[in-house]
Amino acid sequence: MDFSLLQQLVDTPGVSGREERVRELMAQQFAGLKAQCQTDAMGSLIGHIPGKGPRVVLMAHMDEVGFLVSKIEPQGFIRVMPVGGIDPRVFGAQKVMVHGRKDLPGMVGSVPPHLLKKGDGKESKEALPIEESFIDLGLPAEEVAALVKVGDPVTFATPGWQNDRSFFSKAIDDRVGLFVMIKAVEQAKNINCDLFLIASTQEEYGLRGAGPAIYATLPQIALVLEGTVASDTPGLRLPPNIVSTAQGKGPEIRLTDRGMIAHRPLADFLVNLAETAKIPHQVIVKNTGATDAAAGQTAGPGVKVGALSVPVRYLHAPVALANKADIISTIELVAAFLERVSELK
Repeated sequence: MDFSLLQQLVDTPGVSGREERVRELMAQQFAGLKAQCQTDAMGSLIGHIPGKGPRVVLMAHMDEVGFLVSKIEPQGFIRVMPVGGIDPRVFGAQKVMVHGRKDLPGMVGSVPPHLLKKGDGKESKEALPIEESFIDLGLPAEEVAALVKVGDPVTFATPGWQNDRSFFSKAIDDRVGLFVMIKAVEQAKNINCDLFLIASTQEEYGLRGAGPAIYATLPQIALVLEGTVASDTPGLRLPPNIVSTAQGKGPEIRLTDRGMIAHRPLADFLVNLAETAKIPHQVIVKNTGATDAAAGQTAGPGVKVGALSVPVRYLHAPVALANKADIISTIELVAAFLERVSELK
């Protein structure tokens, strides 16, 4: 499969509330699918491919975790506020991009080991809080002041790359969902529904864009496409009653999480489709995390929702990792869903 679109998506910046560049790219993709497009007040992009059958939404969010410039020091150093859940342990010494009057590469300042306190000092062992960290653009203070303003977005500046088995990049959560959406619609031989495509905003800041977009389209069924935590790496200890979501086993069909109980006939329908087509898949029950399905489920009169996710290692970090076979399996399952969704009772 050609992953060039995914490469474009992950390399395009889009912190929550500043998704405009991703929206522009997705609008081009929706136009290529001959979808009728509009942008709602929250900035979510809604595409409509008219058809017969139930009103169905495929939804994935455009935003990524990142930062907003919150202060510029007199010396030109930049302070930021995190947008979304980011562990301070992955922030220090990273390369970042400040999206000011132009894109400005910089780095998160770090303390050389030569200057750290020796012995048992906390300073030598704990990650510096993001609020106390700073970004160094390596530019004179007056130039920084001219190019950067409070409120400008900041993203990790890790270019994506791939090998035969895996795809590495920032922002796989949830650009992989957008990629799956486009490729599944292209792959489906016959779309058996009245289809809406939603590229939502501000998911990482409280699932904010999904509800209004669902309310505007009033679907009967909504399938949310996500990147989920692959908890199959060394050292992770899950509760005894939790099954690990692993890479190489296909998409996660989620029955529950912290904010959603999936519509069980829809989840069972997805499982049956996967089993019939021999598509690898994982059925998971958990009580952590939440997706746009939680916000969409209770919008308007209520919606039958499900969440289908690609397992991703190292979410919300400068680099995450997805298995290409899992991405392809997810596309195949969504395409099968579009072809047969009218059979869902």
